[in-house]
Amino acid sequence: MNDGSPGAAEPDEEFDHQLTQVLQTQGRELEEHARALLASGSVQITRPELVLRARLRPPRWWRRGELEIATEDTTSHQVTNGAVPLDRRVRDQQALIREITIRLAFELAHRPDGTGP
Repeated sequence: MNDGSPGAAEPDEEFDHQLTQVLQTQGRELEEHARALLASGSVQITRPELVLRARLRPPRWWRRGELEIATEDTTSHQVTNGAVPLDRRVRDQQALIREITIRLAFELAHRPDGTGP
């Protein structure tokens, strides 16, 4: 709960701020990664102390898609895996690119060590 003091923020608000910061500072680059992911099916994003690997199974009219993401902390070598379902109704390329871009930004903002970008 926000007690009104300067700098006090709800954890969700803090994460929203981190996500917004990632999208503002790295959004264009992440959009290019999303386009590459859509074209090739996989992509790797390397940051200081973090490697993110993503694989995409695009949605089709008969099945949902899936975005698999693995992040590795290069310092501790801790790997976190996850998969995000993609609604089968999202087949428009631009909408899919936006969705993937947001998901990649989410992963970068949600670093395992909690420090964000």
